[in-house]
Amino acid sequence: MTNVDYNEIKDLISIDIFNDTSLFAVSVIDLAKYELVYANQAMKNIMSDLTALNCWEAVYGQESPCLWCKAPALLANLQSEVHPSQTTVDNSYIVYEHFNEVANRWYQMQEKAVKLKDSRTVLISIALDISLQKEAQSKLIDTHVKLTKQTQALQEAKAKLKEQANRDPLTNMYNRRYFNEIAQKIIAMTKRSKEPLSLLMIDIDKFKNINDTYGHNIGDEVIKLLASRLQTMTRESDIAARFGGEEFALILPNTNQENALQLAQKIRSDIEVASCISEDTVVTFTVSIGVEEFHHTKTPMYLMHSTEQMKHSM
Repeated sequence: MTNVDYNEIKDLISIDIFNDTSLFAVSVIDLAKYELVYANQAMKNIMSDLTALNCWEAVYGQESPCLWCKAPALLANLQSEVHPSQTTVDNSYIVYEHFNEVANRWYQMQEKAVKLKDSRTVLISIALDISLQKEAQSKLIDTHVKLTKQTQALQEAKAKLKEQANRDPLTNMYNRRYFNEIAQKIIAMTKRSKEPLSLLMIDIDKFKNINDTYGHNIGDEVIKLLASRLQTMTRESDIAARFGGEEFALILPNTNQENALQLAQKIRSDIEVASCISEDTVVTFTVSIGVEEFHHTKTPMYLMHSTEQMKHSM
């Protein structure tokens, strides 16, 4: 290391930093040759080679200048701002974080280029070990990620439970509770928009006979077949639900009574030719459907009651 006027440098930065017991690792580099001219004890403790001259060899054990080196930018900034008559300039430190692979530690780096009275330009580099802080940050991030994942999992589980609560377990159609809830909202929207709205109430004819003759397992297969056909024949905007037992309901937004009757007839015709095949048993069945268009002067309960009354009139 070559000689340098440390008193001048000490005037530029805190003298405490140069103390051999300092927590700050300090180095001074002559930017003419990138030669290390000073290192306090804290810096020597983390250096790769105490005998090397070039800073990249001495401090980091590199064979060539460091790719992350800030000196060129600091030097260019200093040269653009220094007047020829000036011997020093009070540039702000550049601050960044760096992982020193030699020391296997994280450091907060503060560096600035300074022109001395003897016309030499040096880089003053001050490193503070922040490894514990980075470790704490890493643990905090890990904890945050885990909490975020747990929260997301809870939200997904909650949404799944809510969805399950709205579904009929046998057919996976909406259940009566959800149908009544969503129907209130759709009817309220229909009142505001003045668009048509129709309701279909569907029953499997003589379903008790099917259960008594073939057993409840076959009865369940009949219900699932009807549910599958209803879901296939309705639009995404329609709401289909199993009310319970052999009873189903369809609410049809933006559908007048004429179009609702056409859909009802299509459903009846489709079911008449469908066959439920289970356990080598073939079962055919029919359905009864009530159709009612909602009028804005009627209540939702009236709509459902009226449709129920009309099921066997088709």
